[in-house]
Amino acid sequence: LEHLVYHDNVAPFLTTRIMQRFGVSNPSPRYVRTCVEAFKTGLFTSSGTSFGDSSYGSLEALSACIVLDREATDEALYEDPAFGSLREPIIMVMNLLRSMEYSNTLPTVGLDGPPLAEFYNVRLYKMNEKIGQSPHDFPSVFSFFLPEYVPEAGPALSAQLAAPEATILDMPKIIGIQNGMISLIKYGLSDCNDGYASYPGYKWCSDDGLYYRSIGHLARVPAGTTIAELVSEVSLLLTAGRLSQDNRDTIEAACSSETDHDAQFRCIQQLIVFSTEFHSTNKMEKSGEDRAVDTTTVVASTEPYKGLVYLYISGGLDSFHLLAPHTCAPINVYERFRAIRGKNSLSEGIGMKLDEMLVIDGNNPDQPCSTFGIHPNLPILQTLYNDGDAAFIANAGLMAEPVDVNNYRQMTPVQLFAHNAMNRNTQKEDIFDEFVGTGVQGRIADVLKGKDMPVNVFSISGTQAVNVGEPGGAAPFILSSSGLSDFNKSPSISDMNTVIRSLNNATRKDSGFFAETFANKLSEAMTSHEQLKAELDAVDVSTVFPDSGIAAQLKMVAQLMKTRESRGVVRDMFYVEQGGYDTHSNMQINLVNKFTELNAALEAFVAEVKQQGLWDSVTLVQFSEFARTLDPNTGNGSDHAWGANHFHIGGGLAGGKVRGLYPDDFVQSPSNPIALSRGRMVPTYPWDAMWKGTATWFGIEEGPEMDKVLPMHSNFPGKTYSAADLYV
Repeated sequence: LEHLVYHDNVAPFLTTRIMQRFGVSNPSPRYVRTCVEAFKTGLFTSSGTSFGDSSYGSLEALSACIVLDREATDEALYEDPAFGSLREPIIMVMNLLRSMEYSNTLPTVGLDGPPLAEFYNVRLYKMNEKIGQSPHDFPSVFSFFLPEYVPEAGPALSAQLAAPEATILDMPKIIGIQNGMISLIKYGLSDCNDGYASYPGYKWCSDDGLYYRSIGHLARVPAGTTIAELVSEVSLLLTAGRLSQDNRDTIEAACSSETDHDAQFRCIQQLIVFSTEFHSTNKMEKSGEDRAVDTTTVVASTEPYKGLVYLYISGGLDSFHLLAPHTCAPINVYERFRAIRGKNSLSEGIGMKLDEMLVIDGNNPDQPCSTFGIHPNLPILQTLYNDGDAAFIANAGLMAEPVDVNNYRQMTPVQLFAHNAMNRNTQKEDIFDEFVGTGVQGRIADVLKGKDMPVNVFSISGTQAVNVGEPGGAAPFILSSSGLSDFNKSPSISDMNTVIRSLNNATRKDSGFFAETFANKLSEAMTSHEQLKAELDAVDVSTVFPDSGIAAQLKMVAQLMKTRESRGVVRDMFYVEQGGYDTHSNMQINLVNKFTELNAALEAFVAEVKQQGLWDSVTLVQFSEFARTLDPNTGNGSDHAWGANHFHIGGGLAGGKVRGLYPDDFVQSPSNPIALSRGRMVPTYPWDAMWKGTATWFGIEEGPEMDKVLPMHSNFPGKTYSAADLYV
C-alpha cells in the first residue's frame, strides 16, 4: 500500500484529475507542478496564509493551490479561448436550483383531497438517464467522464484539448438536460415534459407560476423591475456575468413578448440555460453569421440495404465460459481446461462441466477439438450456429502484429489488461493512430460516404470511439434506448427554438473553445433530433422485447432499421452495449444472469429482423476489451487477461464453424508460446480476422479502402478472413 500511495505518479495523476473537476480541463505544466508540490509537502501559502498540515497528500493544501494559484485567479486568462472547461450537467442543475432559490414546500393552492406532507426532500429521478450524471450512481469505476476525451469536432479537436464533460454531450443527454431545466423553471420539480422528478400523484402541468404538479419550485423573487435588469440578474447568478451583449439583446427582445413580470423572469431563465456562457466557463464572441448545420440529404443509391450491429460486452467477458472445449483428441483439452479453471480434489473450480454445455460441432480440422460447448444460458447461439447463421473465432484479440510470450510487451504498444486502454483501442482498431481519433465503424462510414453510398451511424449507448470518423465524415447519431421524446414541448414564447439557435450562432475563431463545443453540439442535437424523431415516431416493431437494457437497445436498432427507406440509406451501423462483465468474483453466477438477459434480447432481435425480411442483410459482431484468466481467483472470479473467443451472427454468414485456433495448452511453460501466468492467453488471431471479411461484405474494397478501415490488417498474413470465408 505504501508503494502505491507514494508512487511518483500518484500526485500528478490526482492533481490533474481534481483540477479538471474544479473547471480547468487543460491545466498548464507549471500549474500542475505547483499543486503537485503542495500535495507532496502538504503545504500551500497564499497572501501570507498557509493551508495544509505539512503532511504528504494534504487535500487542504492541494485544494487551496487549485483555487488560489494565479492560474485560477488571473482575470487575463478569461481572454484565453483554451482556458476553462465545459460545466458538468449535475453542477448546472445544482446551480439553477440554488441560484433561483429552490423551495421544496408544496404549493398552497389548487390541491384537492386530504392534506399532504408540507415538506419534501429534493427528489431527482433517474438523472443518469436524463443528463448522464447522478449523485452516487457512477456508470463504472471510471466515473462519468473520460479525463483525456477530446471532442470529435470544433476547435478543441484541432487544438487537441481535453474536454472531459463532452464525453456525455450526446443528443439524448443534451435534449434531456435542456428539457429538464425548462421543466424545472416552468413547472417546478415534476415529471412535466421530461422533468427531473417522477409523477407526484396530482394535478396538471401549467406554465402559470402556480406549480400545481410539483414537489417544489424555483422561488426566487427577482430584485430587478425592467427586463434589462432581470437579464442582468439572471446572468450574474447563472453565468457569473459572462453573458455576451449580443445574447443579452437577443433574450431581452424575445422575452419582451411576455407582458407578465413573473413570466418574463421565467422566460429569461429558460433562454439563459441554453446559452454557451451557462454551459461553459469560456467567453463567447459571435461572428455575426448563422451556424451552419449539415442537413444534406443522402444521395440516391441502388445498393441493397445492409445493417451492421456492434455488440460490445463491457467489463471483459470471460469468453472461455462462453465457448469451452468438449470432445478433443489426441490431447484431452477438456481435462486441461477444467484443471486450469480450478478443478481439483477439493473443488470443481469454475469451468463448465460436459453435461452443462450446449454441444456444437467445430467443423474445423485445424481445431484441437471436434466439438465445443456453448454456455447453457445462450441457446440462441447454438440454434443459430446449427442453422449456419452464427460462427466463432477462437483466441482472438487486440494486436498490432503477431506476437508470443517473449515479445508481446515490446510489440504491442497498448496498456494491456487495462479496461480504458483496451476498450478504446478495441473500438479504434488503429493502435498506431494512423487515423487519429477515429474508430473502425467511423472509418467504414467515411469510406462509404466518399463513394456516395448513403450511410448512417448510430450509438444506442452514448458517445463511442468506434463510431467516430474523420472531421467532415458521417457524423454519428446518439440515441437512448427509449427513443426520442419531444424537445421543448409547449414553448413559452413563439419561435422559441429559433431564438435558441440564435443564442448559439457561429462564433469567431478567438471565441472560447469550450463555448463553441457546446454551441455546436446543441445545434447538431436539435437538428438531428427533429429529423430522426419524425421518422422514428412513424414506426414500431411487431416483436415483444424483454425488459432489459440490452433488449431495449436492440429494439431501438430494429426500429431504426424500419426507418431506413425514409432516411434514404443503404448502410446502417449501430453500437449497443451490455455491461456488468467485470467478474472478479462469483463469475459463474454473474454470467448465468448476464447470459440469460443477453439470450432473451438476441432471440427477440433475431425474430424481429427476420420479420422485417432483413435477416440475410444484417450482421451482428460481438467484441469485448479482453477475456479473463482461466485460473480463478480466491473469490471464484476471474481477472483481466487477453486472448478471447467471440462470435458473430447473421443470415448471410457461412456459419456453423469455429474459426481461429482454440488453445490446447493453458499453462505457462518454456514450451508454450501463447500462455502467460494464470491462464492468460496471447491471442493467435487479431480482431482484424473478423473485421476484414465483414468490412468487405459491407462495401469496403481491398487496397487503400481496407488499409484505411483496418490499418493493421496487412500485418497478419494468413490470419484474417475474407468475405468469401465468412459469408455465403
